[in-house]
Amino acid sequence: MSIFSPREKHGKTRNRYIPAKQSAISKNRLRMAKTGALSRNAAAAAANSALLPSLQGRVELRRLGAWFCTLGCAALLCASLGFGLYKTYQFCTESDYFKVSRIDIRGLSQLTAEDVLTISGLKEGDNSLSVRIADMEAKLLQNPWIEAVSIRRELPDAFVINVRERVPQFWILKNGTLHYLDQNGLLIAPVQSENFRSLPTLDIGPGGEDAIPYLGDFMTQLKEKGLPFDLTQISWLRISAGKGFELYWENKHLSLSIGIENWQENLKRLALVIDDMEKRKEISKTREICAADGQVWLHKA
Repeated sequence: MSIFSPREKHGKTRNRYIPAKQSAISKNRLRMAKTGALSRNAAAAAANSALLPSLQGRVELRRLGAWFCTLGCAALLCASLGFGLYKTYQFCTESDYFKVSRIDIRGLSQLTAEDVLTISGLKEGDNSLSVRIADMEAKLLQNPWIEAVSIRRELPDAFVINVRERVPQFWILKNGTLHYLDQNGLLIAPVQSENFRSLPTLDIGPGGEDAIPYLGDFMTQLKEKGLPFDLTQISWLRISAGKGFELYWENKHLSLSIGIENWQENLKRLALVIDDMEKRKEISKTREICAADGQVWLHKA
C-alpha cells in the first residue's frame, strides 16, 4: 500500500483530471469556432450569391446603355452626312456651271444629229449631272438603224455620243414594202426617199434559209477576193439549195453562182477563173459561171 501525502494526492488528482477537463473545453471551443467560421462562410457565400445577379444586371444595363448611345451617335452622324450630300447634290443640279453646252455625236451615216438628240431627249441647257446615260442609250438602241451606242459624260458641260449604225447591204420585199437589210440578213427599216440607197435585191429561194447564217461572211469574202466588180454592179442576190449563192453582174449581163457546200473554196476558184477570163477578154462571151464541188462550169453566150 502506497502512502501519499495530501499534497501529493491532490497534486496527482489535479494532474489526472484537470488536464482532461481543459482538453474537453478546448475541443468544444474549437468545435464551436469551426462551426462559427463555417456559418460565417456560408452566410458570406449566401450574401455573395444574392449580390451576383444584381451586379450582373447592372453590368448588362451599362453595356446596353453604351450600345444605344453608340447607335444614336452613328444615326445622328449618318443623318448629318445624308443631309449634307443632299444639299450638295441639290446645289450641283441647279448650278449653271453644269449646264450642257456641247454635244459631240460621232458615227452617223443614215441618221442625223437632230435624229439622235430627238430620240435620246438630250438638249443643250440640261444639267449634265441630272442626265441619266443608261436611259438615253436604251432609247437610242430602240431605233432600227442603231446597232450599238455609247455615251460619255465630260464634266462640267459636255457629252460625247458614239453611234454604230447598221449598214444596209440589200433590199428585200417584205409585205409589199421594200426594206433595207444588213449583210447578216437582218431587217433594218423601210426604203424611203430621204434615206434612199441603190443596193442589190436579196431573194431567198427554196432551201435558201439554211444559208442565211453564212451571208455575212460570204459578203465579206466577196469584197476581199479581188473580183473585178463592186456591189453597186450587182443587181440581185438569190440564195437557194439548188444554185447556192447566185449573183447577177449587171454590167456584164453575167450570172455567177457559188455552191453552198465548201463555198469559200468555190468562191476562190470562181475569182481565179474570172480573173483569167478578164485577161483574155472572154467575159463578154459568157452568160453564166458556176462554181461547185471543186469545179467551175462556163455557159457561153
